[in-house]
Amino acid sequence: MNATSKFFPTFCIALFFAFSCPLISGAQISDSTSINQAIDNYIVGWRTGDAQLLEEAFDLNAGVVIWVDKSGESEQLKSMKLSELINRGKTQEDYGVGYTVQSLEIIDSQLAIAIVKIPMKDSYYIDCLELQKINNKWKIVLKSFVYFARK
Repeated sequence: MNATSKFFPTFCIALFFAFSCPLISGAQISDSTSINQAIDNYIVGWRTGDAQLLEEAFDLNAGVVIWVDKSGESEQLKSMKLSELINRGKTQEDYGVGYTVQSLEIIDSQLAIAIVKIPMKDSYYIDCLELQKINNKWKIVLKSFVYFARK
């Protein structure tokens, strides 16, 4: 067996992966870009009070936000529809400036989960965002967050 025939099967396998892997990861790169855009629309929309950006980020028909309310005597799990959150229309100048996506997992072509650290002047939030692809657009359908005071 000559040197060419020894390496030909390995070359064929490498060539196969070189052409097939970009197709798989290309879809994930596209989804990742779209998901990051939805997250950016949410952060910038909330900071500036831009309802249009928030509508692009969230599923307003069924989306929900969940948090633990510590304002009373005991902690309570609270929730509201994302549409109510958007209708508040307030702005927060320092909200999310320099935010980071701590992790992003695309479960399949229809579901993703992102963990986002959102800095504030004297505190920060950790958001857990569930996104689903609806009518070929990634939308935040569930937002759960925890507030942390800076130490």
